[in-house]
Amino acid sequence: MMAAIQEKARQLYREIAQIPVATGGRIFRSGDELYEIEIKWSQKDLERGNKVSFAKSYLVRRVPAGLKKLSLLSSNSFQHDATSVLLESYSTCGKFRAVLMKGKSSKMESGAEPQQFIEIWDSNSLIKSFNVKEQLGKKHGKINVDDQFSSFQLSSDGSKLLYVAEKKVPDSISYFKKNNGDEDKGSEPKEMGTEYVYRQSWGEQLTTVINPIIVVLDIKTEECTVIDSPSNYSCGRARWVPDSTKELVYVGYNNEPLKLGLLYCNRKSTLFCANVDTNVSSKIIIINDMTHLHCHMTSIILIIM
Repeated sequence: MMAAIQEKARQLYREIAQIPVATGGRIFRSGDELYEIEIKWSQKDLERGNKVSFAKSYLVRRVPAGLKKLSLLSSNSFQHDATSVLLESYSTCGKFRAVLMKGKSSKMESGAEPQQFIEIWDSNSLIKSFNVKEQLGKKHGKINVDDQFSSFQLSSDGSKLLYVAEKKVPDSISYFKKNNGDEDKGSEPKEMGTEYVYRQSWGEQLTTVINPIIVVLDIKTEECTVIDSPSNYSCGRARWVPDSTKELVYVGYNNEPLKLGLLYCNRKSTLFCANVDTNVSSKIIIINDMTHLHCHMTSIILIIM
């Protein structure tokens, strides 16, 4: 009973914390009857423990018939500190924006490495925030931001986010570390003696890309699904099938005989189609020449439509 009350209170606090508070504003005259109004807002980000500041602009016209009446011509929001943005995507409906940020939370120790955060915005405020390591870390590693594999795309209705991340690697522990019983009972098991195991990367300018996988994040339920793909493939360049929240296409690069070399090498690749509900991937076409990859993807998407 008490747990249910606490959960209800937590959800209520989250809803209240999502309401932004106006902290300032300016009015600029853009013409004889045109005015630009800029309002600055502040909102609590519960995942990072920080305040998020953003601005929204309105272009209005003064109605000649009455000095106290204004007509709204347009509005603009989604403003953010571009220096910390790694990837971003807008839903085709134009109502939502997803941003992959790099930063620190107030909970992190001084000198700690910056973490990745996913922010979901509507036209008025920040509606969801995810700490990639803490909230999604049980399913995958860091989100890929390179030019070869990365993908970051909202579905047409803004309900799901499609991206590429590194496959989850179990934490390792030395053979010589003593188990003093301080580890949490609910923590994931650690592999012994694997801290120095070599994991082959994709080579020049892709040394952090080891085993990329396709992930779909349901924004409402906050659950992420790792798309089941062949184990001998590294996957990337995922895209939603137009106007679909269930079907997607992605490119798979065969790991054999060696991963090394992709940026300046024409590697054989395969185009896959996957369904989020069934979590089944199927081959569509094998591509031998990387220069025709984008043409093939466009053709396949048009066929699926």
